Amino acid sequence: MMKKITALLLTAMICCLAWTAGAETVRVPKAYETILNLARKGMAGDRDVLEQEEFNPAIYMDSHYGNRNVGWTLLDLDRNGTEELLIGRSAWQPEKDILWIFDIWTIKGDQAQLFARGWEQNRMYLTKESGNSYGLYFEGADSTFESIFEHGLIRDGRLTGQEAIIAFTDMNTDTVSWTLNEAEIDEERAEEMIGKWKSAICQVDMMTLE
Repeated sequence: MMKKITALLLTAMICCLAWTAGAETVRVPKAYETILNLARKGMAGDRDVLEQEEFNPAIYMDSHYGNRNVGWTLLDLDRNGTEELLIGRSAWQPEKDILWIFDIWTIKGDQAQLFARGWEQNRMYLTKESGNSYGLYFEGADSTFESIFEHGLIRDGRLTGQEAIIAFTDMNTDTVSWTLNEAEIDEERAEEMIGKWKSAICQVDMMTLE
């Protein structure tokens, strides 16, 4: 079952593309420049930055130990006229990899505000929804025995309609039980929902953060 879900993730990149203009044409709000500079310092191993809550350690871990490029782009996710800042992996083998997003920031007033965050055990992906809108899909694990799959829609500056599927493995009986928002659900229905979420994942074209 998990192999089927993984296969869906690897093929989902064909669903859509979220493009951005070249770096020379992008006007970055001052509030986002502060976040990008923080990310640059964190990638370089600045100890003070690494200890700040605003900095996502996954950015350092992925760039330093994973030897992967970190990228960024601006995209108006809820169509309210304010572009969000997305920071995530930039492509190194885009034909094989779905690139997950570390942070999404938005602007409230004149300050950057964290909208959503992903990390190694709770990877975050952008999804393209009906009506030219966007959502988020999360895939992670609380433990060796518990896998978590979540999905929500981005509406009016908020993540709404969240649904969470949990697969719990009983090591004594080697059986898997499934819940949807804490209510029991059968495996077939769980696979169907997870597959639908993964099929909506969008590849995000990012500029390398340097």
